[in-house]
Amino acid sequence: MYGPAAAEETDIRDIKGPLSIQGQAYLYILIALLAVIVITVLVLLFLKKRKKPEEIVIPPVPAHETAYRAFDELMKNDYLKKGHVQEYYFELSNIVRHYVENRFSLRAPEMTTEEFLSTLRDSDTLNSGQKGLMREFLSHCDMVKFAKYLPDQKEAESSYEAARKIVDETKL
Repeated sequence: MYGPAAAEETDIRDIKGPLSIQGQAYLYILIALLAVIVITVLVLLFLKKRKKPEEIVIPPVPAHETAYRAFDELMKNDYLKKGHVQEYYFELSNIVRHYVENRFSLRAPEMTTEEFLSTLRDSDTLNSGQKGLMREFLSHCDMVKFAKYLPDQKEAESSYEAARKIVDETKL
């Protein structure tokens, strides 16, 4: 088409003014924000429900087993045959003190014999016979360790048996 009618239809028209999209923009922002929140919640739920590797809990070695191993190690060292009587008694009393600490939660290794016996006297952890055995054992060990008393082989073996008896009678 040519002519005035065609010219009117093909004439360049003026541009339209900007459209107002503010109402729609808030809607899009709100939808995007909700989508982010939903995705965040889903990710958190997924992470929470995801199986965590189970921790392997190794049960602690019972106090009496530790003491028995220490007794065996003490005998392997042959302190008595080598003439190291004081070292033998130090180790023997340490084994019993650590056993008491691990078994009854008494801080025996850090206490003097008198402090330990006083604490033991006030507690119900041992019966009277066991308390007497403990008192005799520790007193004998202290005589050897601090008073330079030299026991014979039979006394040393008797002390070892007393230490084992303490553990045997009080183990779980």
